[in-house]
Amino acid sequence: MTMLELRRIWYTCMLLGMIALGTASCDSAIYDDEGDCAVHYRVCFRYTKNMLRGDAFGPQVTRVHLYVFDKQGRLVTEQTTDRELTTDNNFFMEVNVVPGTYDLLAWCEGDSPIANATSFVIGGGATPAAISDLGATLPLQGTAPNQYSDRDITRLYHGLATNVNFPDTYGIVDIAPIYLTRDTKHLSVLLQNMDGSAMERNEYTFAIEASNSAMDYRNNIISSTPFSYRPWSTELTSASFDQNDTEPEARTEKATRVQTEANGLLAELTTGRLIAGHHPKLVVRNADGEDVIRIDLIRYLLLVKSKYEGTNSDQNYLDCYDDYTMMFFIENGTWAKAKIYINNWRVVPPQDTEL
Repeated sequence: MTMLELRRIWYTCMLLGMIALGTASCDSAIYDDEGDCAVHYRVCFRYTKNMLRGDAFGPQVTRVHLYVFDKQGRLVTEQTTDRELTTDNNFFMEVNVVPGTYDLLAWCEGDSPIANATSFVIGGGATPAAISDLGATLPLQGTAPNQYSDRDITRLYHGLATNVNFPDTYGIVDIAPIYLTRDTKHLSVLLQNMDGSAMERNEYTFAIEASNSAMDYRNNIISSTPFSYRPWSTELTSASFDQNDTEPEARTEKATRVQTEANGLLAELTTGRLIAGHHPKLVVRNADGEDVIRIDLIRYLLLVKSKYEGTNSDQNYLDCYDDYTMMFFIENGTWAKAKIYINNWRVVPPQDTEL
């Protein structure tokens, strides 16, 4: 064997040794604190489907339930994490799975300002057999056909990401965000006397007649059982408005500065997800049980959709907006339908209003 051949063998051995050393170290200069070639997957979450023009996950979500299913439909891992509210969103949830393709389902919650709030219940128990088990159901009180919910509901958010790739690599890997939709909606209904006379707390009752107490894992409404949302708060209040305000030429116009004092009732209700094409009814009754107001809630809420940029569909608007206000005026015990206010926009009701 010649000297040249010996040198070639030596260089080849040195090169193979360097490659093996580099592979074993897994770029140890970068991942010194890892100590091995392990992969660390981190799932992140975003709540951008809102009217805040930004990601509101940090300041709103306090609990995250994450379920990971493989492509055979088997539950691989399930995790629940509580977190403190933050102004920004730097939250990640680490998941320990082998590389592959998975479906990720998230049900998240936010705090209620009310001490005795109720919560949607996620199905499937501790170890759901299938992703289809993981629907959300609102506990109802009473017995059919008079079931109801009269408590605030902890904020509920839903997110589903399918066919998510967890690459076969090493180090820290951030998995693409799960985007959330807020399902719970807060509705403030203000009823006022136009003549300024005072209202009694028991003079009127408020309800939303609906059938949206259960969603499936895809966030579709699957319940058909009728029930009523009742106020979790009803307070005497007063506000001002311009009694001489002329009728608008267009369907809506921005509320003007008002001058006449009116007394009334403020009812606050929390509902589950509102779906375009469904027809829950907002009902206000007098002390004799007679309907003073009965309207298609979603139809009325959508009357002001055009005032908000970026809501390119009815459902997108209903999902993005989560804190509605409606103001009605009572004159001689009946609804003065010439005007109402929705989210501070004056609205002329449709002519075919159901009473």
